[in-house]
Amino acid sequence: MRRLSLARHPGGLPDAFLLAFDADESDDAHFSRFGIACPPSLARSVPKRRAEYLAGRRTAIAALAEAGAGAVIDLAIGPSRAPVWPAGFIGSITHAPRIAAAVALRDGAVQGVGIDVERVVSASALDAIVQSVVDVSERRALDELARSLGLPMALTIAFSAKESFYKATAAMVGRIFDFGALKIIGAQGGAGTIEAETAEPLAPSLPVGMRFRLGFSLIDDVSAITSCVWMR
Repeated sequence: MRRLSLARHPGGLPDAFLLAFDADESDDAHFSRFGIACPPSLARSVPKRRAEYLAGRRTAIAALAEAGAGAVIDLAIGPSRAPVWPAGFIGSITHAPRIAAAVALRDGAVQGVGIDVERVVSASALDAIVQSVVDVSERRALDELARSLGLPMALTIAFSAKESFYKATAAMVGRIFDFGALKIIGAQGGAGTIEAETAEPLAPSLPVGMRFRLGFSLIDDVSAITSCVWMR
């Protein structure tokens, strides 16, 4: 497990904890080794899903310890299938192929936080992202990023940023909403930021036109991490 600095991301986030894992790290012995319970809903899941869950919980526990949460040994699953964070703390867990990451912090001035790790989208999936994740004006807003990082990575970051926004706000919104709810209006590759605004009313505290500044950074040549911090 290693630390991943999010210091350049907006919102003053602490380091995320990143863990590379293998799909075979999924049997009961691995769960027992780390003192983490395999929930009944995962008992018959494929090894990959079980390994993702275990790795995610391990990174979340490390992040909570760093944030000062004490001896947390596991995180329950809430009604919406999101992790239940200890009182006074909030956080976010993310998975990508063979990578899990988590961040945790005290909930003081922060209403919600979301992080998301993605592998760069394949050429065959580009059209699907263009059709379902970004519209024409958002494509234009991503032009600078596409020139510096390539279109596949720029679209991956856009997709990931919207996933981070969803994670940061889902508990307050209380329902599923699609990618069109957040509109990207700018991207600064040098600063590692995405400017966006809500395109539909999601909750009383999330009206149309509310601005968000999301962060992104590259983990390596083929993966990126994004974040969204929703301040009170």
